[in-house]
Amino acid sequence: MDISLLRAELGIDPEAEGHYRDISGIGNTSGIHTHDFYEFFLIVEGAANHCVNGNKETIREGALVFMRPHDIHYYEQLPGNDCRLINLSFYEHTLTELFAYLGEGFPKDAFLDSPDPITVQLSRQEKRMLQERLEKLIRIPQQEKQRFRTELRSVLAEVYSRFLMHSVVPEHDAKPKWFANLCAEMKNPERFLEGLPAMVRLSGKSHAHLCRLFKKWENQTPQAYLNLAKLQYAENLLLHSDRSVLDIALEAGFGNLGHFYKSFKALFGSTPQKHRKLHQARLAPLV
Repeated sequence: MDISLLRAELGIDPEAEGHYRDISGIGNTSGIHTHDFYEFFLIVEGAANHCVNGNKETIREGALVFMRPHDIHYYEQLPGNDCRLINLSFYEHTLTELFAYLGEGFPKDAFLDSPDPITVQLSRQEKRMLQERLEKLIRIPQQEKQRFRTELRSVLAEVYSRFLMHSVVPEHDAKPKWFANLCAEMKNPERFLEGLPAMVRLSGKSHAHLCRLFKKWENQTPQAYLNLAKLQYAENLLLHSDRSVLDIALEAGFGNLGHFYKSFKALFGSTPQKHRKLHQARLAPLV
């Protein structure tokens, strides 16, 4: 079977740096191909088989797939089904510059060296929000290429940092992907303020099962993990805002100020006021 090479210079405007396609059915996609650019696509409706690098995976509504230049892929229509997808392709240098901006903390090697492209299954709400975000691109007039490029880079920064970063688990890290995703999600204030019920609901696991896994992978209980997330959030507010200690304690989920002081000192070695004063000298005033 012949493999087509799709070239960026033939399909992507160099000034805009990206190309948006809303594809209504599998019959409108290219056959087996590779390319010299990056792309990601979102399944908006329906389902299809995605055949990539010799493997086949059924992808359904909400699937977000990140493709690399060396990947070889095509789509197969499922019996009695079809799918609509939104595809966003962009120059290799555009993503290279984004990775450089995101810095060493971004797991680009895990993404680039993975045998197969990374696939993330979005929730209905996430899928709807991303779809609306992408559809803004098609409303930009063709002649406003610089505006398109700016919006493209904004979308890429958001999508890669939000969805890819927390879905790539380095090979040396044996934690289950769902567990790593859960831990990342529980660091959001709306999650750790809800506490254990949110953890149980998001994971779909029992509390007892979570206790065993947190002991194995984090060497602490789920409650201890949540308390740590609350204290780390409180420290950020303490060092990067001018709010009072009382307001910070309440926002971080500590209803008892004495308990907050005791927990904060146990973790950071000083009271909140001393911790703030100690670090203020190193923080240059910006306003």
